[in-house]
Order: sequence, then C-alpha cells, then structure tokens
Amino acid sequence: MISRLDDYCIHQTPDYVRVPGTTDRNFYDRYFFNGYRTDGSLSFGAAFGRYPNRFVQDAHFTFVVDGIQRSLHASDALAGDPGDAVVGPVRVEIVEPMRVLRLVTPANEHGICYDLVFRAETGAIDEGRLRVAKQGLAYIDQTRFMQYGTWEGWIEADGVRHEVDPRHTHGLRDKSWGVRLIGEHQVTHARGGQIFWMNVVMLAGDRYAVIRTLDHADGTSHERTGYFAPVYASAGLAPIGETALEPVRDWRFELDFTAGTRRISGGRYRVEFADGRELRFEARALGSFWYAGLGYSHDRWNHGLDHGGRLVEREDWRIAEIDMTRLDRQFLASVLEFSVDGQVIGCGHTEQLLMGEYQPFGWGADAYTGLARR
Repeated sequence: MISRLDDYCIHQTPDYVRVPGTTDRNFYDRYFFNGYRTDGSLSFGAAFGRYPNRFVQDAHFTFVVDGIQRSLHASDALAGDPGDAVVGPVRVEIVEPMRVLRLVTPANEHGICYDLVFRAETGAIDEGRLRVAKQGLAYIDQTRFMQYGTWEGWIEADGVRHEVDPRHTHGLRDKSWGVRLIGEHQVTHARGGQIFWMNVVMLAGDRYAVIRTLDHADGTSHERTGYFAPVYASAGLAPIGETALEPVRDWRFELDFTAGTRRISGGRYRVEFADGRELRFEARALGSFWYAGLGYSHDRWNHGLDHGGRLVEREDWRIAEIDMTRLDRQFLASVLEFSVDGQVIGCGHTEQLLMGEYQPFGWGADAYTGLARR
C-alpha cells in the first residue's frame, strides 16, 4: 500500500515505507514524552506506538495534579499511512522535525483534552543501538534518540484547565524503533527476575545532566553511564544531531525512599568526569507519576495489544492509595529539585524500575517489591 512517505527518498528495502524490514511480531516504532512543572505541582506523559506486524497501534496520555493521576488510553487497527500518528482522539504532530512537536487531543466524551507544544532545548542525542539476547536469540534490538526541552500549552480535565508555562515546564521526548518485548510477552503477572534500573535527569543552568545505571543484584553494574548536553537558546538553534556531549566516566549514589516502599524520595549523587573533576549534588522528590498510565505493564492497556478495533478508555487513581507492591506500579518517574550545599541549582526527574534482590540496600529475593532485608 502506498503512503505519502513513499514520495521521499527514505526507503530502506524494496517495499513501501509502511512495510517493516522484518516479520518479527514485536517490531515497533514509538514516541515517548514527559513533562513537569519545576515545583512538581503538575507532571504528565504521552506515548504513541505502531506495531505493524501486529496490525495495531496505540496511544496514551496521563497527568498528575492535586494528588490524582488521570489517563486516557486509545487503541485501533493499524493506519495505512505511517505518517499519521493518530489513535482515536490522541494525536502527535511533527511541526518541525527534531525541534518542535505538538500533542493534541480535542474535547471528547472522556473529559480529558490538551494542546501541548514541545520545543527542543538540546539537539537529538543518539543513544545507539541496543541488542539483548538470551541463549543467542535476540529479544531486544532497538535504536533510540533522546531530546530535552520545554512545554507550552494547557491540559484540561472535567472542565478544569491547567496552564503549561514554558518558563517553568520542562521534560524530554524520545523516539525508538526496532524489536522489543511488547504485547502479551511484556505483561508480568508472575514475580521473578531481578532488575535495578534508574536514571537521573537534571537541568542546571546551561546544560542537562543525564546519568543512568543498570545494576546486578550484588551492586555491580551492567551499565553505568551518562553525559552532559548543552542547552540552546531556542529550538531553531538546536542541531539535528547533538555532537557537543561531555561524557560521564562514572557516578555513585545514595538513595532515600518513601516509608515502606521502594519509591525514591531523594538522594545524594557524585559524578566523575574523565579529567578527574567531580560534581556532588543532592535531590528531593516533589511528586511522582506512574508509567502504567502510559500502558507500561498494564494488565489491560499494555503496548501492542489488540482490542478488536478502536477503543478509548479513561482511568483515574489517587496517588495516596497506590499499592506499591503491585508489579505494574514499579515503573515510575519522580520530579526532583536539585541542590548543592543547600542552594537549589536545578530541576529534573528520576525514573526507576527496582525489583528483586539488591544487596547494597539489603533487599532480599524474598521481598520482590518490598524492603525486607536479607
């Protein structure tokens, strides 16, 4: 089937653009967004994914304000034109590639609508190709880029509008594609498998700091890396591909948690650079939102599931009532305020997925999502 993208010289196979170069059922192409006010009073996220070999696409929008997380989930049969990122009322628009994007959902019967514009403050950062195999069989083979910027617009729920001011609202977006576990294979009803994954994103003055780790149960790292990226005065000045990154050689952390949970409430961090310089800072969490609102590990709205055609649903929950032992409540983000010697230096967020044993914190295998010590 021909689409408008076939008029561009972008083909990678003899097929039309809409046809993937693989028949792997778990092939996907996906947008992810998050944003938050610097005081933590509002945070939100959005996602859109195409799963062409499953013949389905889905989208999600979620936001937290006044202690309630509200989400809009949508799924439909795969659109014929891959240039149309639309599912039900949820739409992603590329206003200027790699610089300005728009998220919009008009007023609808579900009571959630919004019009938000993302403007890049950094160039698009190539995070490379990730390939993960088990017994020689690849189950993740994907490429991703990240980008950081400001948000402007509004979000409305049940007639109450929340303004989004770009002077005080920041966040990121990423774009990834390839093969990863989605659909039925990603829904984890059973406990098992250790994972300690965390990142920290900090906007401080004229640069973004991005550090992340993936640790084994004994505290050694499969990956512990990061970089500092320059901030540009306007989206038009941001390069298509960022080349002025300062890599992090290593980093260390001490974390605090909300009582009785693994939900990060703050921490202390030490970043080391290749030339021997160090940066030490502290963080305090201002609020959180849960990625189940974007479909991650959701028992009904996990990515790539076929709902038999178009389906749109709303879901609300109170933050104070969240059961942090649930498997689909382990992947979350928290807005952070950063300081050095008691002086605030910036804002940002941390994402976390912490399950199973982790010896440095005394978490034993007997408390998969809890805090019981060894």
